[in-house]
Parts: sequence; structure tokens; C-alpha cells
Amino acid sequence: MPSLQSLLMTTGRCVFVLSMCMHGQLLAQTQSIDTNRTISVQGHAQIMVVPNQLSFSVSVQQRGPNTQILQQAVQQKVANIITLLSASGIADKNIQSMQMSLQPHYEYNNGKRTQSDFILGRTIDVKHDDFSVYSALMEKLIKAGATNISAAQLTHDNPNQQYLTALKLAVEDAKKRASVMLEPLQATINGVLTITEQSRHQPIQYRAKSSALMAEAQTDMAGEQGITARVSVTFLIR
Repeated sequence: MPSLQSLLMTTGRCVFVLSMCMHGQLLAQTQSIDTNRTISVQGHAQIMVVPNQLSFSVSVQQRGPNTQILQQAVQQKVANIITLLSASGIADKNIQSMQMSLQPHYEYNNGKRTQSDFILGRTIDVKHDDFSVYSALMEKLIKAGATNISAAQLTHDNPNQQYLTALKLAVEDAKKRASVMLEPLQATINGVLTITEQSRHQPIQYRAKSSALMAEAQTDMAGEQGITARVSVTFLIR
């Protein structure tokens, strides 16, 4: 029967051999991924997007000494404007952000500033997919009580998704560039070491059309704008 000492020595040798085997496997795995064999490329993509949404804001202001009377007058004008917008086919969800402001009005006499009245205002943000609605509504909105109507802005209802599509195409472009560069060297891509987004999504800016142009149905077609994405990718190669 083997002694306790011999058993301990045998167990120790087994543990040592197992440890060496595991170390060898880890070393082999580490050596199989050689981070010195890499290629770094830039990927670029641009997609063209046509705006499909029109946005503008309508402001109502009322001046007077009594804030309660001012609020009643402004509320009535806002109600008239909302009724007009709804009757023009604009959904309730696209009539929003009715911000309210109240500020004192000052007058200057002989260099002395005196508060005479208050100015109460509300702003209504409007979105619509019919570009002709802007020119068709302006005169009616003024008659309904609007003090100011902002310039029309052409936008897209889902710009983030458009940018993500461009970003995906930029990564594919980087992979294609790397493959083309490696082909004469008889090397191939063996994975990705790093990838960096070099662009950021920016709101699409479209030039607002003049009211004269917006009034013509045939000129309501919006031009394309490009959404660009850029990435930097470092590939492992073999």
C-alpha cells in the first residue's frame, strides 16, 4: 500500500502536468489571435432622404393690464386656431407644445421706465405631411387670431432610423475596403479588433420655401438631402 507521502507527490505531479497543459492551451489560443496582424480602414456611406413632413409654429399674443382677461382672450384665439387646423386635416397629435409666456410691458417717458401692461402669449407647434397646407392656412390663421407664423421647415418623421441605416452601410463599406486591400496580399479578415463611430446624427436641415413657392402645388416637392455616416474599423487578418 503506497504511503501518504508518495500519494501527495503523485498528486502534485498530476496537478503540475494539468496546469502545464492548461497553460499551453491558453498560450495557443493567445497566439492564434495575433493583434499585430491588423488592418485599419475608414468606412463611409450616404443615403438620400426626401423630407416627408412640414413643421411650423403659430404664436398668439395679447396685451393688456388684466392678466385674467388676457388669458381668456388668448384661450379663445387658440381654440379658434386649433379648430381651423383640425378642419384642415391636421391630426390632434400633430398640434402640440402650446407653450405659454407672460411678461411685463414697459414704456419709457423722459428716460423713466414704467410698466403699463402685460403681454400674454401662447405658441402652437404644428406638423403635417401635406406641404401645401402652410400657404393655404396662413391667411386663415391670421384671421383666426394668430400674431405670428414661423417659416415652414421641411423635416423627416424618422431621421434616427435613416442614420442607423447609413451607419450599417458604412460598416459594410469598411469591410469591403479591407477585403479589397487584403486580396493582393493573399490575406483575409479574421475578426474585428475595434470599431469606432466617427459621425454623429445631425437633424436634417432643409431650406424653407418662400410662401410664394409653397403656394404652387407643383413646387411643393421637396428635394433630397444626404445623411452621412462614417466609421473607423480595425480588422484582424490572417
